[in-house]
Amino acid sequence: MAGEKKSRKKPTMLGIISPEELLREFPGAKKIAHEPGSLIFREGSPAGCCYVITRGQVEILKKTRKGENVALAKVRPGEFLGEMAMLSGEKRSASAKALTRVEAIVIEHTEFVAQLKAQNAFACRLLLQLSTLLATRCHRLLRLIARQPEVIPMGAKASPPLDVRAVLNRVYTLWAV
Repeated sequence: MAGEKKSRKKPTMLGIISPEELLREFPGAKKIAHEPGSLIFREGSPAGCCYVITRGQVEILKKTRKGENVALAKVRPGEFLGEMAMLSGEKRSASAKALTRVEAIVIEHTEFVAQLKAQNAFACRLLLQLSTLLATRCHRLLRLIARQPEVIPMGAKASPPLDVRAVLNRVYTLWAV
């Protein structure tokens, strides 16, 4: 129907890799729970792990220059949370807050890397899943940039300046960091 937004399904892990399999293959992985309103991690904090949400919803929040938190995305069961910072070693680029009671599995970076170095087949499957997720986000970002190019061809009539803040907010939403 006209005016309706097209539903974009985020790549998820559940269905491809079960929580039981994850816990079996990564002995250091553990189950955690957060009550509604609790902070799972804070923007700017170090990232030594990522999460797979198995129950509940998490809200991704980004602090504005004025210090206000802006909601960027929701993470649902079967989706990763915090994987970009865990893989890159960068600090968390946003905060994550439990909207409902949240249950998740925590995967430590050190164990993940150790399993990869040992050429563990399961770790390779998980890496493939993470790579697919990141490639999908990158593809969405490129489509967004293509719709709002920054470059004005020589001799072309100048268009209004690009709202970089709006583009970055959309990027954060697509990447759900």
